[in-house]
Amino acid sequence: MKMIIIQQYKNNKQMKTRFLFLIIITIGVFCFRQAQAQGVSYGYDASGNRISRVITIPPPLKSSKSEPTGEEQVYSEVLKDFTVKIYPNPTKGELTVEIGQLPEGKTASLRLYNLQGKLILQRTGLHDGSEHLNISHHPTGVYLMKIATKDASTEWKIIKK
Repeated sequence: MKMIIIQQYKNNKQMKTRFLFLIIITIGVFCFRQAQAQGVSYGYDASGNRISRVITIPPPLKSSKSEPTGEEQVYSEVLKDFTVKIYPNPTKGELTVEIGQLPEGKTASLRLYNLQGKLILQRTGLHDGSEHLNISHHPTGVYLMKIATKDASTEWKIIKK
């Protein structure tokens, strides 16, 4: 009887050890993947000692959603020297781009590319105000819009239904 109890105790201890090991490995893998997704870089001194760690978190494609209009959304972003608002996205063909707070004397440019990288629409010399784009004659799909000034730029994913 005493031998059976000792054997069960050893089995329970082994099972607890294995379970703890599994938990530690799972946590380690999770932390490693998070570090890879965020981008961790280290700085070293001349002797090879680590002196800094920088975690870089990639920004989302767009900064904020606001003003839902049915299924379509209005997206806006505040950059260094201007704001951009794009709606409706997804679109059926008509797209409005509002550029605001652009400093006097500065202009913005807008370029729309398909997924193959081909430039399909370009507007330059944009000032504060709305720009209406018609992409109804282009096929359904995903497009990349780049809006830039001399000092700042932003990229947007445009979905055409």
